[in-house]
Amino acid sequence: MKKIGFYRGCCFQGLDFILFEVIKNVLNRLGVELSEIRKTVCCGGNVIDEESRFLSVLINGRNIAAAEKENIDLLISCNTCFMVINRAKKILDKNDEIREKVNETLKEEELSYSGNSNLWHFLPFLTRKIGPNKIKKEIKRKLFVKMAPFYGCHLKYPEKAVKNGELERLMKICGGTPVSFKEADTCCGYHAIYTDRATAFKKIEKIVSSARNAGAEIIVTPCPLCFKAFDLYQAETKIKEKLPVLFLPEMVALAFGMDETESGIKYHKTPVKI
Repeated sequence: MKKIGFYRGCCFQGLDFILFEVIKNVLNRLGVELSEIRKTVCCGGNVIDEESRFLSVLINGRNIAAAEKENIDLLISCNTCFMVINRAKKILDKNDEIREKVNETLKEEELSYSGNSNLWHFLPFLTRKIGPNKIKKEIKRKLFVKMAPFYGCHLKYPEKAVKNGELERLMKICGGTPVSFKEADTCCGYHAIYTDRATAFKKIEKIVSSARNAGAEIIVTPCPLCFKAFDLYQAETKIKEKLPVLFLPEMVALAFGMDETESGIKYHKTPVKI
């Protein structure tokens, strides 16, 4: 497979750099060559967009243009980053006037947005671009646990970047049994942690309790921020019996037979025994 550009954003350069190593381990096993696009910057989340939609589009048009300069697609493994960058791409593809203004600014860095690079979130990249057959060939151990799928709101709404059941199908390939639960399509509360910790913790408690009551033994999420809410911050909540969580690439890494270091579970705040 030809190489693909990887957008590290803030997460995978900061606190979650271990998760980036897991992503690389999984993709290397699948024969995917990653190119780290060095010219990319923080997507701005929704913070910049709230102040200036044009500035948000400019920043993320630049991120995409950096991949286009290398003539490769862009892989994004953070739900929030994917939502924001994908929104910018849609605007640039439809609005000639905005695209011209963005490209006028990008000239200074010898960049130009053309719309030729596709954006991929990690989940559909695995299920559609790589495909189930290639993944199945690398499975070394079946996980045999009941899994609560938690897509994360920025992946399902408003961009609808994934199809219903996409995460569940990947769970089954890895040997897991998907469990439906009431709070599956809610927000994890991560973005409220910095402004209203008590409310965020109640949100985490509600989701974890819902998953456990439905019979889940573990939560699996493709979002590093949801992962952080359920791993790092669950440990600070009032939940007596903690429910472990896996970042999606970690689940695949374990099914590929990787050890606790390669799969990343060694570094969890909420211990994983699987």
